[in-house]
Amino acid sequence: MADIEQPFNFIELVKAVGPYAVALGTTAFGYVQTKRVAEITREKDIELTQLQQSSIRKAERLKTQHLALTQLQKILSPVYAKAEVILHNYSGLIAEKTEAKTLKRDFISLVVDDYISFTVESRKIALAEAIAICQTLQDHKAYELVVQFESAVTKALGLVNVSGNSSGLEHFNEVKAARREYSLLYVGIFYRVSNAEEHS
Repeated sequence: MADIEQPFNFIELVKAVGPYAVALGTTAFGYVQTKRVAEITREKDIELTQLQQSSIRKAERLKTQHLALTQLQKILSPVYAKAEVILHNYSGLIAEKTEAKTLKRDFISLVVDDYISFTVESRKIALAEAIAICQTLQDHKAYELVVQFESAVTKALGLVNVSGNSSGLEHFNEVKAARREYSLLYVGIFYRVSNAEEHS
């Protein structure tokens, strides 16, 4: 009789405790699920915040980059244009072998005013301003290109012979090569700054 009662009591116990066990299990499962959902939500919130911060930083970089491009263009374009005017006119005078006296006279009437007004000091001021812009971009390569550009312009202008003693194809080609050098550097500066994201 005792053997029969014992299973009966166990069954009663299971019947009595069963709903509580199910409720406790459901609560535990709900707690674990809620905790996991909270973790997923937290992770997503962190990812979203990081994405927003990244977007803000990128927008700021693009704004800085655009401003730098505008300022560099404002500073360097007059230097480039003035050098091109002088050297274009000079190249036209020296393209063919010309008598020194004639060349000197033509140089004085067509080139000398621009040449004299385009001082080293004015170019150095433009260089300093352009370097300051490159430093705000923290782009050492752009800085190097600006310095090389100014040096190439100075080198090209150094080929101008005011005495009239240099003309002909050889001197013309030398001036042409010098113009090409600073022109490529000029374009290189703007390409570098425009594509700063690729280089960072």
